[in-house]
Amino acid sequence: MLAFLTGLRLRAVAALLAATLNLGRTSAQVRAPTIVEEDLPAEEARERAATRPGEPVPEPPQAAPEPAPPPAAATPPPAPSAPGPGAMPGVTISPEELKKLQRPIDPVHVEPEKLAQLWQTRRAAAREQDPGRARAAAQAIREAMLELGVESLPWLAVAEVREAERALQARDPDDAVEHARFASEVAPDLPEAHMALARARLAKEPTRPLPALAALGAGLAAAAREPHTVRAFLGDIAGAALAALFAAASATVALLFLRHLRLFLHDFHHLPVVRSGTPVQAAVLALVLVSLPLLFRLGPVAMLLTAAVAVWLYLSTAERATTTVAILAVIAIPYLGREAVRATSWQGTLADDVYELEHGDASPSRAASLAGRAAADGLPAPALQALGRYHKRRGELAEARKLYEAAAASDSRSGDVLVNLGNVLFLQGEMEAAKAAYLSAIDRGGSMSALAAAHYNLSKLYLRLAAVEQSTEARKKAQQEDPDYLARYGSDDDFRANRWLVDVTLPVDRIAELAGHDPAPRAVAEALRRRLAGPLERASWPWLPLTLLALLWGSLAVASRLSPSRACERCGRPACHRCDGVSAAVCGQCVNVFYRQNMVDTRDRMRKEAQVRRHAQWGRLVARAMAVVGGGAGQIVSGRAPLGAVLLFLLMFLGAVIWFWQGVLPPPQPAPYAAVLRLTLAVPLFLALYALTVRDAFRRTRED
Repeated sequence: MLAFLTGLRLRAVAALLAATLNLGRTSAQVRAPTIVEEDLPAEEARERAATRPGEPVPEPPQAAPEPAPPPAAATPPPAPSAPGPGAMPGVTISPEELKKLQRPIDPVHVEPEKLAQLWQTRRAAAREQDPGRARAAAQAIREAMLELGVESLPWLAVAEVREAERALQARDPDDAVEHARFASEVAPDLPEAHMALARARLAKEPTRPLPALAALGAGLAAAAREPHTVRAFLGDIAGAALAALFAAASATVALLFLRHLRLFLHDFHHLPVVRSGTPVQAAVLALVLVSLPLLFRLGPVAMLLTAAVAVWLYLSTAERATTTVAILAVIAIPYLGREAVRATSWQGTLADDVYELEHGDASPSRAASLAGRAAADGLPAPALQALGRYHKRRGELAEARKLYEAAAASDSRSGDVLVNLGNVLFLQGEMEAAKAAYLSAIDRGGSMSALAAAHYNLSKLYLRLAAVEQSTEARKKAQQEDPDYLARYGSDDDFRANRWLVDVTLPVDRIAELAGHDPAPRAVAEALRRRLAGPLERASWPWLPLTLLALLWGSLAVASRLSPSRACERCGRPACHRCDGVSAAVCGQCVNVFYRQNMVDTRDRMRKEAQVRRHAQWGRLVARAMAVVGGGAGQIVSGRAPLGAVLLFLLMFLGAVIWFWQGVLPPPQPAPYAAVLRLTLAVPLFLALYALTVRDAFRRTRED
C-alpha cells in the first residue's frame, strides 16, 4: 500500500512538472503575424484579436497549456531553439514557429469598377421599391470604398442629393434624410450633400432645428476645405474685384476729365496755332485730339493717359493723386489677374488630377495620362506620390513601389513618401526594408501626421516580428504626435491592405502648389495686357505708361509759368489771366461785380448774381443726379475725388457680385445654395452702401 501511494505521488509530481515546463515554453511564443497572400484555415482566421484604434497594441493572447503527457512519457523539455534570421534580437523563436503564428493581411479583392456596379444595383433596387436591397447595396458601397481606400465619390453623392430633393418634393422626408445622409457619407467634402441633409432634417422634424443646424455647419466646414468650392469662391471674388477695379478707375478718370473739360477747351484756344480760329473750331480740334486713342484703338490705358494729360494742370492735389492711383490700378490689372488665376485655378490643372488620384475614384485614363507624362517629361514629387498611392490602393504594389521610389529620389527632404514606400514594402513581405523606410522617414521629419503614421506602422512591424515592447513604445509616440489622424485612418482590427497600415495623404495646400505650374496664369496676364495696352509692344509695358505718369508729375514744376485757367469760385467761368488779367480764383466779371464798388450798374449786378445762383443750383443738381445714377460719382464731381473713387469701387464690386450671381468660375457641381447665399449677402450690402452714398451726397450739397 505504501509503495502504491509513493508511486502515485511521484506520477503526480512528474505530471505537474511537465505541465509547468510546457506552459513556460508556450508562453514564450508571442503570436506575431506577417504578410501572407493566401488565406489561412478558418479556425486560424477566427483567432484574430481585435484592438480598438488609437490604443497601444496589447500582447497577443498566449496559447493554452497542453494537457500533461502520461507519467511514463514525462521527459525534460527541449532547450529553446536559437533565434533564426527572421526573428528580432532577444526573441527566442524560430522562423518556422513564427510563421505558424502569422496573421494574414487581406489583399485588395474589389475591382474599382465594382463601385459603379453597386451603384446601379442600388438604383435598380430603389426603382423597384426594394428598400432592403438598396440599403444592402449602400453598405456594400461603403465597404468597397474602405477596401479601395476611396475617400470621396462626388458623382454618386450628387445623384443622391438629387434623389433627396425629389423625395422632399414627394413629401417623403424619411427617404430624403436617408439619401442625403448617404450622400454626406460617400462625399464628406461635398457641401451640397450636407446642405441637402440639413433641409431634409428640417422637413422631417421642424420642431428640432439643432440636427439641421449641425448639418448646415458641416456643410460650411466642407465648403471651407474642399478645393473646388474654395477656388470657385475665390475666383468669383477676384473676378468681381478686377472688373470693379477697371470700371471704377476708368469712371473716376472720365468724371474728372469731364469736370475740368471746360477749362481745357478755353486754354486750348490760346495756343499759338489755334488762337486764330474761333472758340468752336478750337474746341472741335481739341476733342478730336483727345479722342485719337479711341479712334486708333490704342487701348484703355492710352485713353486714360490722354484724358489725364488734357486736364492735369487743372486738377487739385487730391484729384491728381486719385487719377494716378486709378491709372496705376489699370496698369496693374494684368499682374493682378495673373496672381488671381494662380490662386484660383484648379479645374483641369495638374493639381486637380492629383487631388482626384489622392482622394477620389480617379479614372484609369487619367492615371494613364499622368503616368505617360511622368515617363516623358517627369512629374513633381507630390504627383508621383499620388500616382503611387493610386496604384497601391488598387493592389498594384510593384508599380506603386516604383513610383514611390521615384518620388523619394525627387524630394529628398520630406519623409512623407518614405512612409508610403515602407507600407508597400511591408505588404510585399520585405520587413527589413520596410523598417529602414520608416526609420528614414522619422529621421527626415515632416508633418506630425507623417511622423505619427511612421511610428504607427513601425509598431505593427515590430509586432509582426514579436518585439512587443518596441511595438508598444512606437505606438505611444504615434499617439502623442497626431491622435486625430490615427483615429481617422488607423485600424487594428481591419486587416485589409488599405486599412491596416496608415498611408500619409497629401495635404491640400501641397497639392495646390501644383496649380502654380499651370501655364494659364501667364496666358491670362498676356491676354489682359493686350486688351489694355492695345498695339503697345510687350517690351514697353509697363515702363512707357509709368514714364508718362512721372512726366505728368514733373510738369508741375513749370505749371506756374503756363498760367492755366481756374474755375471761378462764384460763377464757374474760366478765370483766365490772359482774358481777364486776373490771377485770383475768381473771374474778371465777378471781380468787377463783387469786389469793386460802382464798376457795373445795378442791372448787370443782378444779372450776375442770378448767374451765380444758377451755377450753384446746377452744381448741386449734377452732384445729386450723379450720386443717384452712379453712387460715388456724386462725390467725384462735387470735389471729393478720393472718397468718391473708393465708394464707386465698393458699389461696383458688390454690383459685379450680384451680376455674376451664378459665379464667374462655377465648381463642377454648382449648388443653388451658394447662389442664394451670395445674393442674400451682396444685395443688402449694396443697397445699404448705395443709400449711405446718396445720403452723403445730398447732405454735402445742401443749401446753406
